[in-house]
Amino acid sequence: MTKNMILATAILSSSAFGATDAQVVEYFKAQIPVPTVKVSVTSRIPIKEIKGMDYVSIDISDGDRVQKVSVFTQGDLIFPDVISVKDGSIKEKLDKQEFIKELSALYKKEDKKNILILGDDPKKETLVKFTDPECPFCVKEVEKIEEKLKDYNLKYIFTPVHDRSSLEKSILIHKQASVAKTLDEKIKILKKYFNGDVDAKVSDKEIEIAEKVKTKYFAAGLKGVPFYINEKELLE
Repeated sequence: MTKNMILATAILSSSAFGATDAQVVEYFKAQIPVPTVKVSVTSRIPIKEIKGMDYVSIDISDGDRVQKVSVFTQGDLIFPDVISVKDGSIKEKLDKQEFIKELSALYKKEDKKNILILGDDPKKETLVKFTDPECPFCVKEVEKIEEKLKDYNLKYIFTPVHDRSSLEKSILIHKQASVAKTLDEKIKILKKYFNGDVDAKVSDKEIEIAEKVKTKYFAAGLKGVPFYINEKELLE
């Protein structure tokens, strides 16, 4: 499905026989000849600077995963991007705004037990980090976490992109950190599993819950890990 989705975006031509929501949906469905795939327009925003042009957000789903695609429409035309010679890609700017909006909605409703909090200094800003215990770049960052904590409070949300073991480690970190009494103890637990192996049993039910947490953030537009964002942006 992924290849088909990418193809659908790549082969957008300058003419798509109509650009109403229904016609945009039909256009994408024609590029992905898989009966079980669903395509829906989730939003349409007028581009103030360009008369008659809209920024359209689309969800493409196979029932388990959702890929977000965005295009521009004007009359019976579809464009994969619009480039301003002064400001660069308009798509990049609007994609980011839409992503933060969706991420914010999820974060505000997130169960606190799914967020690992490291540091609570009111004088420091807080960074929210989406991470994976088996991501090499995430591991390197955790090794230097004390340096980061000098300037920021950190809140971790686990969105692993690797195998089941990465979910198991995430669950074990939460379990053990929830009863840790000090920040140093939490850091020790974090480093233990980012650099080690699974050493306790994790149930299928726990995996299912962790998988749902991960899936909803990727469905909102998260592209990968590690990903940092200032908590202020999510709470606005």
